[in-house]
Amino acid sequence: MLKAGTSLPLVMSEARSNKITGNRLPRRAILRGKDSFEHLFQNGSRIAGKVADIRYYVSSNDAISGRQTAFIAGRRLGNAVKRNRYKRLLREAYRLQQHILDPFDDTPEGSLHFAFILKSPRAGYAEIYAEVGQLLQKLVLQLQQNRQKS
Repeated sequence: MLKAGTSLPLVMSEARSNKITGNRLPRRAILRGKDSFEHLFQNGSRIAGKVADIRYYVSSNDAISGRQTAFIAGRRLGNAVKRNRYKRLLREAYRLQQHILDPFDDTPEGSLHFAFILKSPRAGYAEIYAEVGQLLQKLVLQLQQNRQKS
C-alpha cells in the first residue's frame, strides 16, 4: 500500500510480517535502560544527517546479542504529543528499512546499539524515511570499515 502522492511504503510486505506481533518491532530490539543510554552517548560514534543523527556503539561484552535501537525526540521539538509522533515516524521508517542491517546480525563483534535522534521539528514522513535510509547505509559503511580494520 502506498501513500497517495508518494512512493513511500506504509505497510510492510507479508513476507517480512511476523504472525505473532504483526509488524511491530520486537521488544528485544528496543534499547532500554539508563546504563545503555549512558554507555551509548559516552562511548558511541555519531553519524550526522540533515533531519536526524544516529549514535551507535558495537559492544562485545553484552549478555544480549543482536541489535537494539532507540528513537529520540528532544523537548525542543515540541510538546509530548509532537515528540511521540516524531518517534512513531522514526520507528516506522526504521522498521521498513531495517533489512539494510541484516548482514550484521550474526557478527562475532557482538551487539550493535544505536539511536536515531531527530533534529528538525518540521520534518515530514518523506524526509524522515529518506534520512533513515541514508543513515543506515552510512552505518553499514562504517561497520564494514571497522570490520576491515580488525
